[in-house]
Amino acid sequence: MGLSDLHIDFKKVSIFEVGPRDGLQNEPDFIATGDKIRLVEMLQDAGCRRIEVTSFVHPKWVPQMADAVEVLNGISRREGVSYNALIPNFKGLERAIDAGLKEVVTIMSSSESHNTKNLNMSVAESLEEMKRINEHAASRGVRVRSYIGTAYGCPMEGAIPVEKVVDIAKKLEEYGSYEISLGDTTGMAGPVSAYEVGSKVREQLKKASLAAHFHRASGIEFANVLVSLQAGIDVIDSAAGGLGGCPYAPGATGNIASETLVDMLHRLGLETGIDLEKIRQAGDFAKDLSAYEHKA
Repeated sequence: MGLSDLHIDFKKVSIFEVGPRDGLQNEPDFIATGDKIRLVEMLQDAGCRRIEVTSFVHPKWVPQMADAVEVLNGISRREGVSYNALIPNFKGLERAIDAGLKEVVTIMSSSESHNTKNLNMSVAESLEEMKRINEHAASRGVRVRSYIGTAYGCPMEGAIPVEKVVDIAKKLEEYGSYEISLGDTTGMAGPVSAYEVGSKVREQLKKASLAAHFHRASGIEFANVLVSLQAGIDVIDSAAGGLGGCPYAPGATGNIASETLVDMLHRLGLETGIDLEKIRQAGDFAKDLSAYEHKA
């Protein structure tokens, strides 16, 4: 059996590593800046070429990311590696530009309830903010990647109509986002919804690439990845050590583990450009930083 038998039409998958930001943001104890820098360096050594390093969120709301500038200044930036930071709003964009970043990641939800809780804005208000961010970013030569949270379901509202997710994705593409990432914020996705949402959004995008971002769900996340590959999605978000979770989503679990994801993709015969042993070491280091892992 080969990739064609599995209906996967490509041979390489791009891993978007979110461990330093999404993996660590929910940790209760402040992690030393030097340890965050070391994690980024380990990920680079493993072959990760797209790394979400930190976020420019107000420290009052996410204290763990208060050292964003220090972390960015401390890493040895390498040619061929893109460094990203999550920005919740226009002010976050300005801070990211001041820090010298050429790529940022925006976030909004398809769920009104979660978007209000996470960003204190309605979905319509967030879309207006996304438009403003994209316009200013383009004027400064900064690329924008965009998350759509709760794309596969919301813990407060339940199922989200696929058409709503498609509509948001099309608007983000229209505004200039070069890539859209579909977020399974609390691990609610299953293979059927993962395929349906992924394939329908992909069908409607004209130039933006599409990514899938799954959270841990007792192993179901890997079935979700497989059907996403079959839906034509060749970018997968993951976090070393499987850490993470959204502070504003009840029941949020950690991200899909980069080391297990890379192992699975390699066994499928897909290339990632990532060294399995080194990404495992990065995953072990990330878990050593986590208070939650030590309590488990």
